[in-house]
Amino acid sequence: MRTFGVRSLSCSALGAAMRTNFAKPAALKRVGCEGARAGVRCSATLSSAGLGANSAAAVPAAAAMIQVAPRAVGWWLVGTSASVFAMVVVGGITRLTRSGLSMTDWRPQGKRWPRDAAEWEAEFDRWKQFPEYQRLYMNADGSSSFSLDDFKKIFFWEWFHRMMGRSIGLVYGVPLAYFALRGQIPRSLAPTLAGLLVLGGSQGLVGWWMVKSGLDKARVEEIDGGIPTVSPYRLAAHLTCAFTIFTILLYTGLGILQPRVAAVADAVKPVQVRVRMLAVLIGVTAISGAFVAGRQAGLAFNTFPLMEGRVIPEGYMELQPLYRNFFESVPSVQLHHRILALTSLTSVSAFWLHMQRTPLPPQLRFATDALMLAVWMQVSLGVTTLLYCVPVHLGSAHQAGALTLFSVVLFTMHSCRVPLAGRMAARTWGAAREAASHAR
Repeated sequence: MRTFGVRSLSCSALGAAMRTNFAKPAALKRVGCEGARAGVRCSATLSSAGLGANSAAAVPAAAAMIQVAPRAVGWWLVGTSASVFAMVVVGGITRLTRSGLSMTDWRPQGKRWPRDAAEWEAEFDRWKQFPEYQRLYMNADGSSSFSLDDFKKIFFWEWFHRMMGRSIGLVYGVPLAYFALRGQIPRSLAPTLAGLLVLGGSQGLVGWWMVKSGLDKARVEEIDGGIPTVSPYRLAAHLTCAFTIFTILLYTGLGILQPRVAAVADAVKPVQVRVRMLAVLIGVTAISGAFVAGRQAGLAFNTFPLMEGRVIPEGYMELQPLYRNFFESVPSVQLHHRILALTSLTSVSAFWLHMQRTPLPPQLRFATDALMLAVWMQVSLGVTTLLYCVPVHLGSAHQAGALTLFSVVLFTMHSCRVPLAGRMAARTWGAAREAASHAR
């Protein structure tokens, strides 16, 4: 097997330095020089003149070599990404159960659960004033078989989805303040975490902007068949924002838990390029699924591989202006989503077969195998969901599968990078510094 030209700080050199009285001055100087030659970004220059012979002096100097967040920060970010994952799944259930338009107002602070029959009746009466009830559940004589108990079921999912979003704000914001006050967030990481805070706050506004499109009576009049749905453009924006938040949380968390250099070993560079292209393809496929969901296109053409016996379905690309077909036409958006999904499947399969002849590090090998498994499971789940006319359990599982597949491709991208021994050493020095302070 070929060896990789890894330009990172030598683990053996660092280990030898740390084992000797928290490193003798000369050894620390040599390790610092090796790090500089390897391209490791240092925040201070180590020299024997600036280091004492005891651990109290050596630890701060070594900790200054590289700024790195503690593992607790990484676990917090990965845990928050899991919360976002769960919220995306709940959002899918909310959409599939037609619950998203059951709450007709929005408050930044949230809305408590109705406590008594009077409050429930008030919510129910408010919802009756909007197109969803009037078009789907009200008879010509004004009567309806849709009861208050039925309304409570759909109200729950929208209320729970909104409250989950506010809970994630606490899950993210409170630890962020804690780590910031303790000085455990490196300066290089601060803009990313601040940007996540802004994105998370804006996601609630984007969600309400999306819901309003389904409450607008004038817009509903323009929809074919007059069935109230949210704007597919706004739904796609809402999902894209969620994917962006999830991606940054997970990728940043992985980078802290497994520190790696930005550069890639020469032997792995072609692999990284291919994985990035796959990530773009999988991401575009997922976003195209938002337009399928927004137009409820999964309820049509429930055959595979042909679409009602045709390769090109009836009605394809018939809307004017032409661009609308890519976002609003049921036959067009479903065909495009099928093509993107099968292209993703073919591309990942070809990539995996090529990687079988390429020597890879163990973690990257595992990641490519997981990617192959995830893409086949997701496409199989998508076809099953289509054939069964998108039942709630399969539709929500398919949405979860999209995020799972994207998680695996992010992990594969992360695994392409070379482990950075210098950051691991800095973390070890940080732990040693805490131990020394406690001992004193």
